Amino acid sequence: MNNTEAIVEIKKVIAPEVINTMIEYADKHCVKNLLIYDGKKEKLNKDHRNVKGVSLKPKSQEHTLVLSEIERVYTFYKAKFPFMRSNQIDQIDVLKYEKGGHFNLHVDYVTHLSRSLSIIINLNEDYEGGDLVFTDQKKIIVKRSSLKAGDVVFFPSNFLYPHLIEPVTNGTRYSIVSWLQ
Repeated sequence: MNNTEAIVEIKKVIAPEVINTMIEYADKHCVKNLLIYDGKKEKLNKDHRNVKGVSLKPKSQEHTLVLSEIERVYTFYKAKFPFMRSNQIDQIDVLKYEKGGHFNLHVDYVTHLSRSLSIIINLNEDYEGGDLVFTDQKKIIVKRSSLKAGDVVFFPSNFLYPHLIEPVTNGTRYSIVSWLQ
């Protein structure tokens, strides 16, 4: 198996009413730029990550809504990879990438969080740029994804899957990101 087989895109699986609810939530609550973890602490670094977002509070109405969608769609990934043992959601963030918003090359595995699987739910498609790009260690593009509204991507969070979000050049990109431990 090559590494790209573990990157699974599932198209148009999130219901429009969920999408609309979460975009409205993002417009109301995504007001602060998110921090990055530098190995010691979290800090603001807009050169590396320029995106507004908020973590959903566990057991809130929005958290329950998104969690049920993740659990429903995760069954497709587990069917392809039955030895995948992750089943506990670490965190669910709602993200809002405005024009110029991006996230430079990174991996999602953070030692103190033990993330094993990353999940991106794309909420809209009326923007330009903002592609999800996976690379190999030499920064050669392995896979590029222009996600549409309702698309979900699953991929391992480890060092074999460095990825980035290219700068949004027009419009606003809304997404949800979550991780399984």
